[in-house]
Order: sequence, then C-alpha cells, then structure tokens
Amino acid sequence: MTKFTKEFLVPYYDTDPKGILRPEIVLSYMAETSSWHSDSLGVGHKLLNANGYGWMLNRWEAEFIKLPQAKEKVIIRTWTSSFDRFYATREFNMENEEGNLLAKASTQWIFLDMKKKRPIRIPKEIQEKYSFIEEHGFDGYTDLKPMDATGGRTISTRKSDIDNNNHVNNIRYIEWMLEQIPEDVLRNKDLKRLAVNYKKEVLLGDTVRSSLAVDPVNGDRFLHLISVDGETNALGMTDWK
Repeated sequence: MTKFTKEFLVPYYDTDPKGILRPEIVLSYMAETSSWHSDSLGVGHKLLNANGYGWMLNRWEAEFIKLPQAKEKVIIRTWTSSFDRFYATREFNMENEEGNLLAKASTQWIFLDMKKKRPIRIPKEIQEKYSFIEEHGFDGYTDLKPMDATGGRTISTRKSDIDNNNHVNNIRYIEWMLEQIPEDVLRNKDLKRLAVNYKKEVLLGDTVRSSLAVDPVNGDRFLHLISVDGETNALGMTDWK
C-alpha cells in the first residue's frame, strides 16, 4: 500500500510578512491533495455529486514543525487511515525535498446524503477504492468544549467564500480564527498546533462572529469560536511558541 503524493512550489502570495508559508495554506494544500487522491481512484467530486453524495470535514488536528519559504518545493503525502460507518479519517504529512517532516495533520470526515444533509453509511464500493494504512499522526483529537466569548470580529460572507458544496469553505473558518490573534503574537511567535471542530455549515449571506479567549491554563494557547446568530458553527484551538 502506498501513500498518494503531490508536489507544490510555494508562491510568494501564499507566505506571511515573515516570508513563511501561512499555516492555513498548508491545510489548503493538504485538502487539495486529498481531492486529487480521490479523483485518481475514480471516486472524486464528479462521481459523488452525480450520486447525491458528499464529504463534510468534521475535524482538523495539525502540527507545524518548520514551515517553508517562498520558492521552496514541498511534498504532501496523504492516506486513508480508517472507515467507520459514516466516518472516515485521512492523514497528511508535508515534507521538503530532503524528506524532512515540515507539518502533519489528521482529519475526520462525515459521508453525507447531500439532499437530506444527513450522514449515511459509506457505500462499500467507495470504501473498496481506498487502501488503508493504519498509521495515525496523533493519538486523538483535541477535546474542544463550548466556550463563552464576547466581542470579536463580525464578518459578512462573500460569494468567493463558497465552495462546490455551496457552503463556506473550511479553510475560511481558520482564516477568521487567525485574524483575531494579537499582532504581537503573530510578529514574535509561530503557530505550532491547531485543532478545529466544525459544528454547522456557514452559508452565503450569513453574518459571522469570530471570537477568541486566552486559555486560562496556557497563555500561549487561544480558544476560538465561530458563530452565527449566537449558534456555534466551529470551535478551535491555536498553540503558539
């Protein structure tokens, strides 16, 4: 069993003011690679859409070890680590040309009947297309609990936020979370760990609030809340060093 790989050459516009690849773009590269993997197996978006199926991302768990700079080549490796009824888990590694690990992530996905917007059991014919590699990047997912948060930034969703499932792309939630990080943290520290738990989709026309709180136990850790009309759409955690 082999892992699916895809190479990316980091452009300047994907880097931050320090010239380093933005963490949310790392996850975007990973998500793109997963799409290429499924397409290569014949179970990509076209087939799913034709059958009224879809995958909804439920969780990210990511660690950033040493992020590259512009014009560096990176290799994303991805593989399916498990299927369980209507859940699937997928793993990612990002490496440089020398094979050094730069970042890793685990994801959990829910298989949906897109018309009814309800989880359904993953069809056997789709499961059989994937080869399992029981190798996990993490022991589990960060337990993100509901939080009370006041203030924060209000965002109006745009047409450009909407993906081919007609809801806001999962990377946008992370961008909204990172926008709330204090400037001195962004300037002097690096994001080392990130966790996101998606609760409810955000749609075009929604007014979103991105709120933040400092973890009472760890001052380098922030807790994030994405909400619409007081209802939780996503919870997050970022850890900075």
